Amino acid sequence: MLEVFQVALLTVLRWLWLSMPVIATVLATFALMAPMDLLPIPTPDIVLIAVFFWAISGPAFLPPWAVLALGLVQDLATGAPPGFWALIYLLAYGFTLSQRVFFKGRTGLGAWIGFALVAALAAVATWVLGSIVYMRWLPPSQIYMQAIVTFVAYWPVSKVFLLMRRTLTTAREAL
Repeated sequence: MLEVFQVALLTVLRWLWLSMPVIATVLATFALMAPMDLLPIPTPDIVLIAVFFWAISGPAFLPPWAVLALGLVQDLATGAPPGFWALIYLLAYGFTLSQRVFFKGRTGLGAWIGFALVAALAAVATWVLGSIVYMRWLPPSQIYMQAIVTFVAYWPVSKVFLLMRRTLTTAREAL
């Protein structure tokens, strides 16, 4: 009986260890949703940063079902229509995975430029999809401002994810 308990405990602990990127992304998203009126700028989109980083550095740590779950959590937390952010993040994830060969191995400025492209495409997709969903032209200024803030925040957040990735080096890498 004790062996069954130990195996079950180790399985749960392994699952929690491998889901650390998803858990950290959800916690960071909720932390940034706290009302802070310190600066008149929007908060960075941590989920988009996580989607880009993990699609390049380790898709096994953030599989498509986790991207869908993160998008649905974002939908519920922000009051967006169900599936809105999930679709945006899945499109960004798919694009990044399709270009993974190009992005893989790029460090510093190369990865940052790649993320700028993904953030710009995600901002355009958000603006177009939001305009369709709400049946009126949305003012793009806030959406593009959030993309710029997210672009600037990519560098420090990716460093945190990189440290996390280094702790998960014994985990399996699969595409």
